[in-house]
Amino acid sequence: MAQTGKTRKPPKKSKSVLKRQRQNVKKRAHNASALASLHTEITKFDTMLKKNEMEKAKAFLQELVSFVAHLSSRGILKKQTASRKISRLYLRFNKASRVKAQ
Repeated sequence: MAQTGKTRKPPKKSKSVLKRQRQNVKKRAHNASALASLHTEITKFDTMLKKNEMEKAKAFLQELVSFVAHLSSRGILKKQTASRKISRLYLRFNKASRVKAQ
């Protein structure tokens, strides 16, 4: 049966709910920014590998692994995701090193 007469008002939100919503918006933006910068750094690393700049890439890899671990410790990336990304970065570096050595 359809309601007749009054339309239902949305429930009022308490101050704490509104504050939590504001905090979530800020946190979501911060996390998105951090992930975007991670993707940018990975792209830089791939560019170094393509140009066969192995010494530069090796130094950059250490910084990149540190950055991924930092994101994991801050809760932006899950621990398993961070480990997988680090592992794949090392695999890429080692594969590029072997190709250059041959």
